[in-house]
Amino acid sequence: MDVGTALLWLSAALLALPGACGDCQAPPRFVFAEPSGPTDASYPVGKMLRYRCRPGYTGDMGKSPYVTCLPNSTWGSDPDFCIGKLCVQPEIPNGDFHFSTNLQFGATISFTCKAGYRLVGKPTAQCILSGNDVEWDSTPYCALIPCQPPPGIVNGQLSAVHTEYTFGVAVTYSCNKGFSLVGNATIHCTMDDNLNGIWSGPAPECKEVRCEIPEVENGKNLNSFATEYTYGEKVSFECAPGHALVGAHTVTCDADSAWKPSLPVCDPRYCGPPLRIPSAELTGAASDSSLAGTKLSYWCQPGFTTESGKSLEVTCLLDRSWSAGSKLCTRQQCAAPTIRNGIVNEDNFLFGATVTFSCNAEYELKGSSSAKCVAAGDGVEWDVALPSCERQRSDVLCGQPPSIRNGVHNGTRGTAFPQGSVVVYSCNDGFTLAGGSTIQCLATAQDRGSWSTPSPECRDGASSIIVGLLPLLLAMLVMNF
Repeated sequence: MDVGTALLWLSAALLALPGACGDCQAPPRFVFAEPSGPTDASYPVGKMLRYRCRPGYTGDMGKSPYVTCLPNSTWGSDPDFCIGKLCVQPEIPNGDFHFSTNLQFGATISFTCKAGYRLVGKPTAQCILSGNDVEWDSTPYCALIPCQPPPGIVNGQLSAVHTEYTFGVAVTYSCNKGFSLVGNATIHCTMDDNLNGIWSGPAPECKEVRCEIPEVENGKNLNSFATEYTYGEKVSFECAPGHALVGAHTVTCDADSAWKPSLPVCDPRYCGPPLRIPSAELTGAASDSSLAGTKLSYWCQPGFTTESGKSLEVTCLLDRSWSAGSKLCTRQQCAAPTIRNGIVNEDNFLFGATVTFSCNAEYELKGSSSAKCVAAGDGVEWDVALPSCERQRSDVLCGQPPSIRNGVHNGTRGTAFPQGSVVVYSCNDGFTLAGGSTIQCLATAQDRGSWSTPSPECRDGASSIIVGLLPLLLAMLVMNF
């Protein structure tokens, strides 16, 4: 091979290499766009090619339809500069459509119908190309769900007859004279899970229904005293006094000519022996068994009463117990006694209580020193006349009270003390009072005054201890012998 031939061969090989005449290879391919004209195998940097949108797509406003050869030998462009065309929103009377993305070319939507309608056609549609535009490949419609004609009944008829029965239509049945309608009088056209038309329930029946006259022993019919009862009629009962109703209060005449639930029973209820009420006595005789509603009267014993008087009443209840109530016999109270210039030494004036009386200083008790609250007729009163306190004679006087060793008294201010005067003694520190702490001026038989005896003593504390120990020591000596 000569030099010229070799040079020609090398030139051909270099021309065959990619990018030998430019920096970018063939322009890119897009789903949504294509070059406007013929293309070359390579292009120099900076070369711009115009693209046009493919069928079903349209240019996106604001984005350039050009692709450019870049210095790194790649093509650059705005992303998705062509977008899918929009399909028109489909119209589906009595139904609706649903989508998850958009309504652009290539999108898929689904259809549903309102209650009472079912879909006729494909449940989905796709936005497809049609010539230079886009449209839905199919559109279903919603048809009203039909029902078969309603069933007929024996001894009865429909209230109205239609040529078509569609969703929501209702029909009503009635029976011939002498027959009772058993079941729902009205049914309506509805649908099942498969969107087929069905009736809401079976047709009713027309039957001859006659229930016997309901009779309950010791019971009373509260509704009526009809001579016959037909289907659906109700009767209510109540029991005679002293009886409890066991079972249903109201029963209904059923389709099988029987009362449902079964007729109740009026059960007699009895209480046991009469109650024993404290401080009360039963008036009249009573047996060991009393029918509910029986009332017994009691009379409170003398000295006792109730809030409303002397008598009370209990009733035998349906639970077989006596109603004791809150009215029990309580003690009556005597009028509170008062004594002028005296003291009543008790604060309980109820029936049976005893009170004592005392007079103030310089006064003397005249009458009984005590009184008892006793029964009198329907009430209570004191068993004696209340005493009185009369001033003591002033001509009976006592002289100076006697003094005691190691102690003092409070009668040092006077030299003459009237009858009834009281003097109080106390001991000096370290001494203990032996005997009563007071003495009183008393009248003698000669109407003279003298102090009561004996006078108290003030003893040494140690002596008191020794005196107290002497009996113990003597007892120990006797035990040793």
